[in-house]
Amino acid sequence: MTIIYPDKVTASCGNILIDFGKDAYGRLEVDLTGQGGETVELAIGEVLKDGRLNRDPGGYRCFKKQDITLKPGTHTYAFDIPLHRAPEPSLPKCYPPESAGGEIAPFRYAEINGYEGTFDARQLAVFAPFNDDAAMFECSDEWLNRVWAFCKYSIKVTTPFGKYVDGERERLPYEGDAYINQLGHFCCDADYTIARNTIDHLLVYPTWPTEWHLLMPLIVRDYLLYSGDADSARRWYPVLKERTLRHHAGDDFLIRPQNGIRDIVDWPMGERDDYEFGDVNLVPNCYHYRSLLAMAELGEDGSYRQRAAQIKESIRRTMLKGGYFVDNPGSDHVSLHGTVFALWSGVAEETEAPALTEVLRKKGMSCSVYVAQFLLETCYAWNLNDHARDLMTGNGLRSWRNMLDKGATITMEAWDDSLKPNQDWNHAWGAAPANIITRELCGIKPVAPGLDVFRVDPRPGELVSFKVRQPTRHGAIELEYDNSGYRLTVPEGSRALYGDKAYGPGSHKL
Repeated sequence: MTIIYPDKVTASCGNILIDFGKDAYGRLEVDLTGQGGETVELAIGEVLKDGRLNRDPGGYRCFKKQDITLKPGTHTYAFDIPLHRAPEPSLPKCYPPESAGGEIAPFRYAEINGYEGTFDARQLAVFAPFNDDAAMFECSDEWLNRVWAFCKYSIKVTTPFGKYVDGERERLPYEGDAYINQLGHFCCDADYTIARNTIDHLLVYPTWPTEWHLLMPLIVRDYLLYSGDADSARRWYPVLKERTLRHHAGDDFLIRPQNGIRDIVDWPMGERDDYEFGDVNLVPNCYHYRSLLAMAELGEDGSYRQRAAQIKESIRRTMLKGGYFVDNPGSDHVSLHGTVFALWSGVAEETEAPALTEVLRKKGMSCSVYVAQFLLETCYAWNLNDHARDLMTGNGLRSWRNMLDKGATITMEAWDDSLKPNQDWNHAWGAAPANIITRELCGIKPVAPGLDVFRVDPRPGELVSFKVRQPTRHGAIELEYDNSGYRLTVPEGSRALYGDKAYGPGSHKL
């Protein structure tokens, strides 16, 4: 537990507003002095309105209040947080650790109302172990620096439940959240415990979206590449076969939603760029193709690659029309999502990339914070480097700057309350830049398990300079860039690949 003291206090006419600087999961304690019998209101929350706590922030944005009766003299009073109630009771939710001392809630602000005496206040914040110095990023673009720090903190602050959860609304692990959350965690710290706990959970308690079942082989592959924990990967491999959903495929090799598993494409529903659903859909089948390739990487089983090739051929035969990928075989609609996932998965061919990447440029961020991860991955994979940076630093409704402007210090579940009225303000699936900046812009990616071998393929675009530190089990990888070129530091136990050259431990000018 970390004790956080007020960053700013504003008092007026018996109303005291306390700002702890950032949102965090925890509890509130205050020291107050009274004659005895006075009633004082304590309140905690995440959102301000007109300089006071917003008492009706909507959705799952936190506001809680409690009346206490003062005792004679000076005493410590703890805010009694009610037990969290998840809207999805059928799945086991995650609980705070015993060390938290009870229920916790996310809050940045506290109020003491009806009190004019002296006081002390502290936020008892709960984090899993996290090395704040393990990772760093600084560059010549100040907004990119702010976005990275915002996303890094979002990864750290959402750790107290010991698994990657989808935020305060449900406090449940979901595969879509875990894919983004664990990559961000891997780029910010070299502790793989929460990732392992989350995978253990999800392989027993899968959630409903088709695409998120199909993400599990990629999640396990990424876990292996960063952690080097081959024993866990071998233990999980037999269960992963079921997650490829091959039994959902028809004679055309394409999968269909069935048995309670449904295609999601994106969430919330209003962020789907008017995607047209059919009995067979492009997006989940692109995931299916990529999932089988990940299984082949994990198991070296040639049958997975053969099946993947059959799926790719079937997708292209039924859903590639006039050089563009349509949402389903009976559709003529070209969505951002279909275009992103055709490119991301490798179903699209290089000759089709000019037309498809132009779709990405024109549509911008026409997706949720979740699909933003795949959009940014795709931009870097297909040389839209400056477009990707523009998306990360843009200031429209669908931007990280909008979240910051609204006062959030943890990434939101959606870009804005207007796009998802029931959202919470503590969803790490909105923190894609925490991994995209390190993996794609700075270009540091594992090649062999445990980052024993990694590739360096930086794409700074118009950036003048950057410095990045990637933590590994061997120590820190460091990469610096300025007008004199690149300087790479390789830790003992690792080897770096840059272009057609390999570099051992030590400092190297590339």
